[in-house]
Amino acid sequence: MVAEDLQPLSIVENSGFRNMIQLLDSRYEIPSRRTLGRTIIPRIFSTVENKVKTLLNQAKHVAITTDIWTSMNTDSYITMTVHFLFQTQLKTLVLCTKKLESSHTSVNLSEIMTEELNRWDIFEKVVAVVTDGGSNIKGAVRLMDLSHLPCIAHKLNLVVQNSLKLSGNQETAPSDDTEESNLKKLFKKCRNIVGYFRRSEVGNRMLVEKQKQLGCESVLKLKQDIHTRWNSTYLMIERLIQLKEPLTIVMITITEAPSNLSSDEWNSIEDIIPLLRPFDKLTTELSGEQYPTLSTIIPLIRGLQSSLVSKTPKTPLGMFIKNKLIENTNRRFDSIEKQTITPHFSRATLLDPRCKKVAFGSEQNANETERYLVNETAALISNASNTEQPTYQENLNTDDDNVWNFLNSRVTNVQSQTTTTSSATSLMRQYLSMPHQDLKCNFAVFWNDHKTVLSPLSDIALKYCIIPATSVPAERIFSKAGQILSARRNRLLPQNVDKLIFLNKNM
Repeated sequence: MVAEDLQPLSIVENSGFRNMIQLLDSRYEIPSRRTLGRTIIPRIFSTVENKVKTLLNQAKHVAITTDIWTSMNTDSYITMTVHFLFQTQLKTLVLCTKKLESSHTSVNLSEIMTEELNRWDIFEKVVAVVTDGGSNIKGAVRLMDLSHLPCIAHKLNLVVQNSLKLSGNQETAPSDDTEESNLKKLFKKCRNIVGYFRRSEVGNRMLVEKQKQLGCESVLKLKQDIHTRWNSTYLMIERLIQLKEPLTIVMITITEAPSNLSSDEWNSIEDIIPLLRPFDKLTTELSGEQYPTLSTIIPLIRGLQSSLVSKTPKTPLGMFIKNKLIENTNRRFDSIEKQTITPHFSRATLLDPRCKKVAFGSEQNANETERYLVNETAALISNASNTEQPTYQENLNTDDDNVWNFLNSRVTNVQSQTTTTSSATSLMRQYLSMPHQDLKCNFAVFWNDHKTVLSPLSDIALKYCIIPATSVPAERIFSKAGQILSARRNRLLPQNVDKLIFLNKNM
């Protein structure tokens, strides 16, 4: 109960809880806080830890997400989540939530992460590590000689932040661009309106009453945005539009209320919302944990670009933001299909039976991805054949004076290479010739069903499908951590924080 419901250990000392247990069963002896923290929770932790080890031992490949968080006590924690296939089901588990006792350098972070991966005996199984754009965490992954993938949610956040100029103090910074200046003024007025109604008891009460008078289906409250989260700005202006009528009526009757938005400003907001909505939906779609997300990045980004181009804002400010969003999206995701630093995106897309080559924006990139996957498949076929049987060369005439040995060895090598490459090419053609699957198709189930026919291409596909598109799974853990390290639990030892988060997510 303590782990699952994030209750403080001191609950066993609360009189209300003790009276309730006494009423339910007077014979039951409630364990002390000391017993709970030092005996019961560690025992349960050990049981769950063994179950996790068993699952990870069975996993062929794993992917990792990680992030760093600062608690209310200004202590820094690093968390690591692991993602893998169990039969045909994607599993997400927490490996650790460790307190950082040293500076957050790449060297220190790499040592902590390496130690943790070795503790679970999965270092050699790691396909990729997904993190945000922090130079220290990216450097740590490079030091570990593992593949690093950027969090797509963070990249999308930067696209919108830069387009809306949300980074920095946009309310006071000077600007030569008229539309940029108008945008800053518009957001400032929106924040002033929201801030007033959130502070004023009279204003808030009148807004609630007016919604009821107008027969609104549900009573809504205004939302305040946070500069570091673009979607909070989107939610703020979306809520303002929803409450436009009651808000306008109430603001007319309150003398101390801030200036209301003009007709042009309301029109600008109505233009901005449809431009931001696809980003919000895309972020939500890519942040899932129960289904493969890496293979959907390219088609969804192409869909986002197509959606932005199709929008027709009616105001100058709307056109300004549309152009900025298109420009920043193209720049941030320009090389996402290429086989350069992060080829995982394109390879996962090509191996998604719903996407294949049609999801690519460039046919050349699709063909290049196919070529690399054929080589990767050929290498697996070659390794498998070398493992199963000794090299033909060993069975040749071992006489050093045999003048035919040179030709025989060359022919053997050529035949071996030709066979593996042609087999890999044949597998790829067979897969690409299959009908495209429905969007509801389960990626893992498809490849598991075709494992016999398309192996080892199926192994490669299943390897890529476990990689998350974002580092959101690690960030979600800190939502739990924030509930655990609350005012009621501020004396918890770091190791107990780790245990409670581990149990909460893995039980």
